[in-house]
Amino acid sequence: MRALWMTGVLSVLASGCSFTTAAGLDECETSADCGSDRVCTPEKLCLPLPVGCGTVYGAQGADAIPMGGLFPVHSGTDVGAPIDESDEQALNAAVLALEQINQRGIGGKQFALYFCDTGNDVERARRQAEWLVKEKKVPALITAGSGQTLTVAQTVTVAANVVTMSYSATAPEVTDLPDKNGGQVGLVWRTSPSDAIQGSVIANLLRTDARFGSPKRVGIIYVNDPYGQGLYNIVSENLSAAPELLNDGESYARQGDIKAAVDALNQFDPDLSVLVGFASDATNILTEASTRPNLQRGVHRWLFSDSVKDVAVLANGTASAQAQGFYGTAPAQGTGQAFRAFQSSFKDRFNKDPSAYAYTSNAYDAMYLLALGSAYAQGTSGAVTGPKLAEGLTKLSSAQNSPVQLTSSSFTSLASELAAGRSVNVDGASGPLDFNNDTGEAPSPVELWQVSGNNFVTIGNIPAPSTTP
Repeated sequence: MRALWMTGVLSVLASGCSFTTAAGLDECETSADCGSDRVCTPEKLCLPLPVGCGTVYGAQGADAIPMGGLFPVHSGTDVGAPIDESDEQALNAAVLALEQINQRGIGGKQFALYFCDTGNDVERARRQAEWLVKEKKVPALITAGSGQTLTVAQTVTVAANVVTMSYSATAPEVTDLPDKNGGQVGLVWRTSPSDAIQGSVIANLLRTDARFGSPKRVGIIYVNDPYGQGLYNIVSENLSAAPELLNDGESYARQGDIKAAVDALNQFDPDLSVLVGFASDATNILTEASTRPNLQRGVHRWLFSDSVKDVAVLANGTASAQAQGFYGTAPAQGTGQAFRAFQSSFKDRFNKDPSAYAYTSNAYDAMYLLALGSAYAQGTSGAVTGPKLAEGLTKLSSAQNSPVQLTSSSFTSLASELAAGRSVNVDGASGPLDFNNDTGEAPSPVELWQVSGNNFVTIGNIPAPSTTP
């Protein structure tokens, strides 16, 4: 049908007839001619928006400052794919920040967040990013995950001088992206710390912390994407320095069949396994592991990575039973007033505790940081462009200024300082945002959490190692 439809369109082109009357399509000059739910193509036809796009949060006026948001709210692109609750709550966190920001505005303007659901599909995310950059003229995008962030930055945003701000891209290779596009300031930033930090902490825990039982054989089962590959490489590299810890790695495709990887892990017969993956796959892995003799409770233990911290895992009875009492790591939530204010507002707005999910505070901070960068851009140049916004981000971590908790109450004064071209020093809901302006990232302590019943209990925060691979 698709080929026949395109044949019909080409026939109409050849005949010179009006698309509106002959093929049911509207002609256009710009996307403004197509209404809010369609886009004008280079062929001057009104076609539907990219799949997954269409929802707009915040201000709706023509003078609103547009931002893009690529969130994998559904765990796949198939109709009926389940919700990824961690990323759904990350979206809620960004929307909460947007609502608070728009209550105040910057220079008399508010923000619009054009949301696209990537469905965890890298190619879909790329197409959505192209639309947001070309059609909506966004100066910045909020992105999720390492694979999507790397693809969007490398193929769309950097070349277009658009800022990419990720709340959950942790792959170490994000650090070294060439992202200046001939300018002075990098265009790729993240509120999530590099897994060079989390991986080092995991290895140190296994070597030195009695809670993990001095394992002699450590297995690693990891999702085969930039996030999983990066964390696997760092953990295994650190463990290889300790010859008494033999380690092996088994990979699996996200949303794919995990049985072969679980079988290989069972054959390796580890004392403890590090599980690097997302909620739906982690649920399947734990369920399969419950039937393997060498992965049973009592003879085997787990250590989970950040993306397993999702209540969807604990909603599955078998997976929850397998996970009980075991530990995991994640970038730490903040401990100051910024986090407490965020947690309280999030509970009031969504009736959920954001600390039950990884990266909610990082997504909240990401939206606030883009707004502060926009305040600098607007105040110093009169326009919010990607390069000027990025320049504003370099003004947020001044060691000459006392740290200020980034809350809805402090936003206006911080925005005013930046609009005047002055630097500030902010601590966000995710903790101190002491950015390295060359890499666009900040170090972060790592939370050690434990599965207890239907909850994740924070055991404590571990400082970032002074040196990482």
